[in-house]
Amino acid sequence: MERRWRIRKVDRGHLFRLAKEVSLPKVMARVLMNRGIFTPHEAIQFLDPPRHLLETLGELPGLEEAVVLLDRVLRENGRILIFGDYDVDGLTGSALLWRFLKSLSAQVDYYIPNRFTEGYGLTREAAARVLREKAPHLVITVDCGIRDWDGIALLRQSGVHVILTDHHLPDFERHPEVEALVSSFDLATEKPIFPLAGAGVALALAFRYAEYRKLNRNPLEEYLGLACLGTVADAVPLLGVNRVIARYGLADLNRNLPVGIRALLEVAGLSEREIGVEEISCIIAPRLNAAGRMADSGLAMKLLLSEDWEEALRISQDLQALNTRRQKEEERILAEISENGRYGAYLEDGIVVVSGKNWNLGVLGIIASRLSRRLSRPVIVLSEEEKLSVGSGRSVEGFNLLRVLEEASHLLVRYGGHEMAVGLRILPEKIPEFRTFVNRHFGEEARKASAVQGLIVDALVDLGEVDQRLLSWLEKLGPFGEQNPNPLFAVLNVSLLKSWIWGKSNQHLRCLVKQGREVQEMVVFHGKEKASDLSGSSLVDLAFEVQRDNYGNYPYLKVHDWRIKK
Repeated sequence: MERRWRIRKVDRGHLFRLAKEVSLPKVMARVLMNRGIFTPHEAIQFLDPPRHLLETLGELPGLEEAVVLLDRVLRENGRILIFGDYDVDGLTGSALLWRFLKSLSAQVDYYIPNRFTEGYGLTREAAARVLREKAPHLVITVDCGIRDWDGIALLRQSGVHVILTDHHLPDFERHPEVEALVSSFDLATEKPIFPLAGAGVALALAFRYAEYRKLNRNPLEEYLGLACLGTVADAVPLLGVNRVIARYGLADLNRNLPVGIRALLEVAGLSEREIGVEEISCIIAPRLNAAGRMADSGLAMKLLLSEDWEEALRISQDLQALNTRRQKEEERILAEISENGRYGAYLEDGIVVVSGKNWNLGVLGIIASRLSRRLSRPVIVLSEEEKLSVGSGRSVEGFNLLRVLEEASHLLVRYGGHEMAVGLRILPEKIPEFRTFVNRHFGEEARKASAVQGLIVDALVDLGEVDQRLLSWLEKLGPFGEQNPNPLFAVLNVSLLKSWIWGKSNQHLRCLVKQGREVQEMVVFHGKEKASDLSGSSLVDLAFEVQRDNYGNYPYLKVHDWRIKK
């Protein structure tokens, strides 16, 4: 199981000063310094971020033009269509904007494209269907549109106003010609302003319009839970305003859970569980995404908007079934990649590019992500359709996969995304040439980025330091997620007392470990197959997170890796 461990170092004098001035345990001061936090003011702001930081969302460029146009269409009783992406980010952003605008006008509708028949974004085909079936006066995009030149051009040629809201990386030399463009990037400096999710950008629009109209309501209060779902599900950095969205949004969700999400948890058998980042990432988001991955995202959107308990339960049961199908499809394709000899050489490349006949388009991104984690290399997975292959790619830290597609754009029909996750379309006959090109020009760079992947350990600790006090301090660092990971600690020379297998499917490993007089419980999730590695050992080093037990309310070690000493 061994991976490379990199234990971070900090200046000891600075460490002691920060710990003393903020009355922190030294291990906490070390964790904060590892996150670039060095002053008492920065530490206090990070540990207890003020909710009013949400108001900085109103500073996004393009909002002034957007609210003026939106106000004009609302006052003229024009038909407004919200066009959202089919993932959780797009769905929750569309849902919050629909709820907000629907309270101001009856002339509000939404449209979520079908992944299989229309593909991602506001394509020309999707725009034509919108014109034909919805005949809107104004289209507001959510979590898409920044590279949809053709679809937006068709809307504008047909006299439709467009407000574009998106958080994806623009083409800075060319962006769609719209009356209002609200992006998380500064188009002049080509730098990100806030690394928001699409739902965060949608929330900014609702908030700024409420301010503009001096409405006696605050979308930052009403819809923060929905924005939190999209922010966490889309794995944007949980720093700055995103962390405020996630922290206070989670609190709002736990105080007042929407009917649809409550039904989703009920069907999953987790109705009593508190909602955190893990619950969104591992339970809620996969079920909502299952609609678009296996059928139609309209089902998930309907759940997010539902106020009827019985209806929400029925939809949740359908989503549960779709999620089960999605899991089986993933395992089938992963098994094909692992067992079919023709993929062997491709899996050794610096940038792994694999393709198969008619693989389900809805699971390509998940498979790319799982393979990338397993191989510690960038991975692109493509489904070979009859006329056009569609794919998704996932990268590793420090390697910009979108830049690779930009350089290979002469081989592609369409592409988009960001550094860590991309989508693309390519003619099937071009796949071998594409694989050769990306590896010839970027394969070595990808290998170098992969070589430094490993576990970054915040601090070495003694087992006795892992107690309720440390756990309470660590929880102030949350919510944990992208670029704000749960701190990773290492403890050396612990002995194994006993171990056992547990869990519904008997797939997890639990152990008691001892260092000196201190005894702690450790858990290796999905660790059944690794039990034999530990059973004969008497002394190990552990790399772990500190987690709170859901039932006993005590800290335990969630183990990421170990080194057997003897």
